[in-house]
Amino acid sequence: MRVGIIGAGNVLWAYLRALDRLIPKGRASLGPVCARRRERWDELRDRRPGIHLVAEPDDALRSDADLIVIITAPESHAGLVRRALENGKSVLVEKPMATTRAEGEELAELADQRGLRLIAAPFVHLAPTFRVFWEQIRSGAIGRPHSARGLYGNAGSSWAVWYHQGKVGPLAEVGVYNLKSLTSLLGPAVEILAAEHTAIKPRFVGVSEITDPGHDVSHVILRHESGALSNVVASHAIQRYRRPALEVYGAEGTANLLGDDWDPRGFEIWRNESGCWEEYEPVEGTWMWTDGLTEAVTALFEGRQPLSEITHDLHLLEIIEAAAASAKQGRWAPVTSRFRELDLSLKEHRRDPHHLHDHTRPADEQ
Repeated sequence: MRVGIIGAGNVLWAYLRALDRLIPKGRASLGPVCARRRERWDELRDRRPGIHLVAEPDDALRSDADLIVIITAPESHAGLVRRALENGKSVLVEKPMATTRAEGEELAELADQRGLRLIAAPFVHLAPTFRVFWEQIRSGAIGRPHSARGLYGNAGSSWAVWYHQGKVGPLAEVGVYNLKSLTSLLGPAVEILAAEHTAIKPRFVGVSEITDPGHDVSHVILRHESGALSNVVASHAIQRYRRPALEVYGAEGTANLLGDDWDPRGFEIWRNESGCWEEYEPVEGTWMWTDGLTEAVTALFEGRQPLSEITHDLHLLEIIEAAAASAKQGRWAPVTSRFRELDLSLKEHRRDPHHLHDHTRPADEQ
């Protein structure tokens, strides 16, 4: 599978590392890379000798690439996805793939009509560690889940002005990782309650000053179709944090995903019946947040549908829209879309993989 790339920003190198795992296996080769800023070409060639650079997206879209990876600024995603599909290319696009659910649905329909694959980031639910975590919760390890918490944020961007101009808020840019994880675990959301705030004003990005930046803090509560409640804190004003990626509370126990959901470091489970914390090592410690590319290329190579489910990504777009409406109106906002049920099970793993530690102190001594 020949892979072309549009965009040459910071995330290019992470996607090239993912591709480098596939090239020696004979499953992929690197096609043209579109870098519009020619002043960067010497640097790119120094870091990647032999790279085929082009200046315009059409040079990549009209190439012999089978798959186009789109990693440009968010507002350009939908237009480039459409052009790639119209040129007969399957597409992997960084988040968000579109600005609205309706726009995303048009792209999904176009891909389906052309018999092409459309895969959208984030890919957190594809991590082997997350998939075993999913299996544990779905198999009833903590009873019926009723509550969950997620948090992801950073201090903002020092290189991209668009981060802070209100075009793409923190929920769509960083909180979407937690949204995908939580809806994978608890099922689709049916209504949203949200609040937004601007914590840092003015905002400096390099030498640029943004005097009136968009909101950089978002708090969201999701009511899932299952009846469970979850909440997400997403922010471009969080300097540091130290907590599990996800906390899931059930009627008979608790499960925590460790690290970040885009970089899982294992998980821990408390079961009332055993009365101790069980700690599990990562299932695949080398998995990367760009390994959606691995799944996309492998699916094309094997002639199957990718595990990633586009109706799930459309659901997330509606959640983000509903959160913006809720924050503006100060009340719950409905979510009407659903997605096809996921099967994330790893058939080669046992239900209870070997855990790293048993902490055998009773509950009242924790």
